[in-house]
Amino acid sequence: MILALRKALITVFSLLLSYGAAADGLRYKVEGVNKEVRENIRAYLGESPSERGAVERFLSTAPLLAAKALEALGYYEHEIDLQVDREGDPWRATLFVVPGEPLRYTAVSVRLLGEGADDGSLSAVVDARSPKPGDPLHHGRYTDLKRELLQVARRRGYFDAAFAENRVDLDVARQQATLSLIFDAGPRYRFGAVSLDEAVMDPGLLERLLPFKTGEPYEQRLLLELRQRLLRLGYFGSVTVLPDLPKRSLPTVPIDIALTKAPRHSYEVGVGFSTDTRQRLSLVWQSPRLNRWGHSQETALRWSPVNPQARVTYSIPLDDPANDVLQLIARLEDNEFGDLESEQQEFRLRRERTKDGTVRSVQVRALRERWGVFENNFDAGFILAGASLSSRYRRGDAVDPRSGVSQFYSLEGASADVGSDEDLLRLYGSVHGVRRFNERWRAVGRLEAGMLWTSSEEPQDLPPSLAFFAGGDNSIRGYAYQSLGREVSIRREGDPQPDRLVVGGTRLLTGSLELQRYFSQSWRGAVFVDAGDAFDSGDFETNVGLGIGVHYLSPVGALRLELANPVSDSDGSWRVHINIGAEF
Repeated sequence: MILALRKALITVFSLLLSYGAAADGLRYKVEGVNKEVRENIRAYLGESPSERGAVERFLSTAPLLAAKALEALGYYEHEIDLQVDREGDPWRATLFVVPGEPLRYTAVSVRLLGEGADDGSLSAVVDARSPKPGDPLHHGRYTDLKRELLQVARRRGYFDAAFAENRVDLDVARQQATLSLIFDAGPRYRFGAVSLDEAVMDPGLLERLLPFKTGEPYEQRLLLELRQRLLRLGYFGSVTVLPDLPKRSLPTVPIDIALTKAPRHSYEVGVGFSTDTRQRLSLVWQSPRLNRWGHSQETALRWSPVNPQARVTYSIPLDDPANDVLQLIARLEDNEFGDLESEQQEFRLRRERTKDGTVRSVQVRALRERWGVFENNFDAGFILAGASLSSRYRRGDAVDPRSGVSQFYSLEGASADVGSDEDLLRLYGSVHGVRRFNERWRAVGRLEAGMLWTSSEEPQDLPPSLAFFAGGDNSIRGYAYQSLGREVSIRREGDPQPDRLVVGGTRLLTGSLELQRYFSQSWRGAVFVDAGDAFDSGDFETNVGLGIGVHYLSPVGALRLELANPVSDSDGSWRVHINIGAEF
């Protein structure tokens, strides 16, 4: 090995004496080794030099650095020959490398001491990272083993951990190596007192958020969970949760929480467009922390020609403030359902619990709805009790996830004996999924179903917001917004011929399948088929929309321009659908 290095240095020295001036740049390559070794040599050598002085330094140090790169991977019996072509500009250099055989371990000893000797997480690192007798020497992997032991130990509360022995002995002549590593984890600390500025947050509220108790074994993941819970409250602009290591005293380590208040009020203005609701304007006012108990409010005003609405939500944190909330909601909304125009007034009392990404809620809502059919006006009131469950899983970017599933299910009921104009039971569910197969192809599917039982004998007596309708951008494309549903014949006063009106159905079943192809990171095309109906029991008709689309992936969601035809209608015409937003 020494003779090989000396030969390489003499070669470089002679070359530099023979040529007094280097070129303004140099390109180099490495030959004779596999990809891992080549990349490690290039990592030691760095980028090709582009200045005259850098070229000279590169040529003088390249063999030594390449030797270090080889030895880091266990190759100590190597040969390195540097050849330089000075014809042309830049110069071209080639490192011809014969790595030889790597040193191999003949004995490996890795031991854990202290309380960590029985810790499964530390033992898993030893089992996964330790070399075995016969494995080639690799200094990088040995460094990874030591680093991961220290990282896992600190994450699990072994703050005094250290290496009692840390040795790798080499016998280059015999191409052998031995490893001896003793890791003394020391004692495992436990959670101590939690401190924060009580003027910023009520200690009682914090107590309900803590995912650990004083005296339990320390785990860093629980501090991360606490930080996420505090951030989800929306009360704070920044949150830091750290162990106060300088103040640790066996057996506990104190926990320090640093909080900065979020603005007491925030405002958000938005604009948008879709073919369902046409142009949209929105104004949202949020007060994430009204008092020291964590109450909050959100007021949202949203206007469109089809669906203007106003909503006020007042939230009160309960047992688990980040995941258990009592909400008082007031809502005013106008909407178009088929051939009906509806005005709704609602007050809702709702408890919402979140666990592992699943949201479960129970609620009671008072609904007053007015709607009209020609000269006839209707008015109905309900006290509806119900529950819902929703979950959302997504992998990848929020704007364009690689895969994901979104689900929502609800159940509501009302009784004429408890403040409602009629008896009613309503079930609804939807599932939406995406899956990207490779860099070019992606599939999207959607299924929606609902059932309604009511004591109403006249179809037009059913409140539109409780009936089912289909059609539109997010239903069956090729059909207008909520244009599919049960039809009835109603005659205007003085008109001899009755009109056919869509008044909604008591059943809903729709599905969609879409195949997308990416042309670039920002553009994709789509072909799709949607089908289904909103109907009464036994009156299902298959309405099919077939179409194509082009999507632009903007920072706020996919801008979708789609063209669909209701192919199940003999006289159906093409319809344009425009929408923007994230899929989940």
